Amino acid sequence: MGNVRLAIVCPGQAGQRRDMLDNLFVDHDLYDLRCAASDILGKDVEAWWRDLGEDAIFVSAHAQFAIALHQIAAWTRISRLVSQVSLVAGYSIGELSAYHVAGAIDGRTTLGLVQQRARLMDRAAAGLGGVGGCMLLWRGRCSPDELAARDRIMASSGIDTAIIRSRSEQVLAGPAHMIDSLLANPAITNPNHVRLAITVPSHSRYLMPAVEPFRAALRKSGLAAPAVPVLAGIDAMRVRTREQAVDTLSRQIATTVRWDRCMATLAESGIDTVIELGPGNDLSRLIETEHPRIAARSVDEFRDWRSLGDWLDSR
Repeated sequence: MGNVRLAIVCPGQAGQRRDMLDNLFVDHDLYDLRCAASDILGKDVEAWWRDLGEDAIFVSAHAQFAIALHQIAAWTRISRLVSQVSLVAGYSIGELSAYHVAGAIDGRTTLGLVQQRARLMDRAAAGLGGVGGCMLLWRGRCSPDELAARDRIMASSGIDTAIIRSRSEQVLAGPAHMIDSLLANPAITNPNHVRLAITVPSHSRYLMPAVEPFRAALRKSGLAAPAVPVLAGIDAMRVRTREQAVDTLSRQIATTVRWDRCMATLAESGIDTVIELGPGNDLSRLIETEHPRIAARSVDEFRDWRSLGDWLDSR
């Protein structure tokens, strides 16, 4: 790998697909992870996943657990190929997996915390009543007038900015009927929005009831200081202590995630190579678009782990 400065990034709830756990179910090296996942679920993890319907894999609690499981499995397989990691970062639920990569929590603890986090978020979102929550990806160029109109509607109706992804992309979160009203407003003509298959308004004021219970869960867990700095999603600061990790991971549930700052910090830190643990390649594409000097690839882009090792060796 030469003088490569490498970062590992873990995405959030996007890009999950039916075959994303196939390797987990056949790889002998991942047997212990399968057992841990089954213990936490209270049933065989493969049967759990196969029994979920096509829509059910997008339900927040199922998706968060499966995504973390995919990322832990991917890291278990590729960590032997990586000699040194300079920084780790996670996007939304991926921030918990980032602490696993950074050596602060083992796989079983990570999955247990993911499950607790999802339950607490679901409970908080239930406070919205029958209207449910919604998240909307806003992207593309817009006129200043349209952006000003959007911001006025958001402020008056109770829609929050959940994630700032880049200079031109944000994720909005709030009650579903408020998002519907925003999109129906004649002042909003931007066609480049995507309604996400997520019914929990993550990283918004509506999940405040989940923050302190999750803080308590983190304090009771085996979470330790990371061996490699982790970028806090809420402000891109380097987390080096257990206390910082507990604070930022709990606040992140109801606070805007600044992924744009995390990417900028990667670039400013001299990172020139990024591996995304998947599923999908959303973050790697975004990083290369915003910071072309960084070579970013997802594990999902390689046919096997040897190909990933060859790519790293060529850097």
